[in-house]
Amino acid sequence: MISLRRNVLRRAGGKPLALLLFAILLAGPASAQPLPEPSPLTLAGQPVTRLAAHPDVSIGFRSVTRGRQTYILRHLHAADPGALRVAENRYVFGWTCDGGDCAEAGLFLGYDSRTERFYLLLLDEGSASLTVPTRGAPWPAPLAEAVLAIKPDLRSFRSE
Repeated sequence: MISLRRNVLRRAGGKPLALLLFAILLAGPASAQPLPEPSPLTLAGQPVTRLAAHPDVSIGFRSVTRGRQTYILRHLHAADPGALRVAENRYVFGWTCDGGDCAEAGLFLGYDSRTERFYLLLLDEGSASLTVPTRGAPWPAPLAEAVLAIKPDLRSFRSE
């Protein structure tokens, strides 16, 4: 037993404390879990970009924006990116516009925290060039109202 102790001390450079610290570092916190991302509802007042980057939204958002990424990124990185609002303690949404007039060139992004579904409208020269869900599908009332407040001539937007 004494020879084992001498051998361990010799390998640790004669410093048992160093060996102990090394063993603790190797073991590490095996059960450490990353902190969960806060709910998108906590993003109220923050830029629309934060909702687009939220893990609950970002994967689906990236998959549907193919072919329009440059245009969408321009909106998300606009000088005035718009602020997110919350309705009914369920929906988080907002407009962002590159160039000022959202009714002509704007991006609307919304999220339903209960159904985990996101809503997207991209306006290009006053026309809807990308909608998620597709045109004609009903949108939740607070989201439809937010869209129609900016672009009242979109007849295809109706609430559930």
